[in-house]
Amino acid sequence: MEPARGRSPLARRGPSAASSRQPLQLRLDTFLTEKSMKFEDLEAFVHVAQQQGFSRAASQMRVAQSALSRRVTRLEHQLGVQLLWRHGRGVQLTEHGTALLERASGLMAELKSIRSDLLAHAVEPRGEVSIALTPTAAQVLVPRLVLELRRDFPQIKLAVREGFSGFIHGWVAEGGIDLAMLYDPEPNAELEIVPLLNEPLYLVAPRERAGLPELPLRNGHVPVRALGALPLILPSHAHSLRSLLERLAAERRFALDVVNEIDGMRAIKGMVEAGLGYTVFSYAGVYEEVNAGTLEIIPLAPRLGWKLALVERKLQAQTRALAEVRRIILRQIHVLHERGFWQGELCAIVGA
Repeated sequence: MEPARGRSPLARRGPSAASSRQPLQLRLDTFLTEKSMKFEDLEAFVHVAQQQGFSRAASQMRVAQSALSRRVTRLEHQLGVQLLWRHGRGVQLTEHGTALLERASGLMAELKSIRSDLLAHAVEPRGEVSIALTPTAAQVLVPRLVLELRRDFPQIKLAVREGFSGFIHGWVAEGGIDLAMLYDPEPNAELEIVPLLNEPLYLVAPRERAGLPELPLRNGHVPVRALGALPLILPSHAHSLRSLLERLAAERRFALDVVNEIDGMRAIKGMVEAGLGYTVFSYAGVYEEVNAGTLEIIPLAPRLGWKLALVERKLQAQTRALAEVRRIILRQIHVLHERGFWQGELCAIVGA
């Protein structure tokens, strides 16, 4: 009878078979000194264990899930023990897996530190820098960043991920991202949060508003409380904007009328352009449509805004490549603010 697909053959033996073998410490020491040792197998195991599943680990490492499974299975066979219990919701470490993770995590961190130190002393900055940005920032900032890197630092390889602020915060906290730009990040003792810009938010409306409730304008502004009487098209709570608006509504004791919840800025803008509702966003997110005349922005009263910040882990290795990417981002934000793409007040570190 064939073994079940996706499961290690060791999983059928149960804990008694694994525990009857020689101590894991001895087998690990032998494994680490063998010429046939595959570091990628150890790396795969650490990522799967930390992410508690093959799917999340594969996404973080940007490799196929089947490849990760093969690497971990190969590692289990080389060590002669089961490292993970596989189940429908992910994986769980066995006793041997816990012991290996403790040693392997330190080994991988040391190897990464050695590599970073070597790159930091290189004559020319080189190496990979991973960044994550919101869709609005990515659309304008990434091309400018890549152009400057290609011109001045061709040995720096940039890896880019795009997502809503809530997702980005998780990526950088988990160690999958070197540098992130997001809105209103949650305080975290392990993260360095540098405020970049205090950006105003506006009510975004279609030019043609037939069929929509009339806006209660006062001196060209829409009262914040009126958001409870307007049909809104907003992202889900994973987006920092939605969390901000929900907190505002709770503080002022009214409920938002969310007629459609859409996790995609292009779709939201398309819905508003079609006259199906209103949304709330910054000028940077709708500047193309505003300039084209299909959308308009209306100030809110009192003023509502959010803070764009640069976020990274405090204890990560500081390479020259990372420093150059950070420096270019700060300068480009200043340039884009001067050109009117980003409105609001720059924080001191950006203008320096």
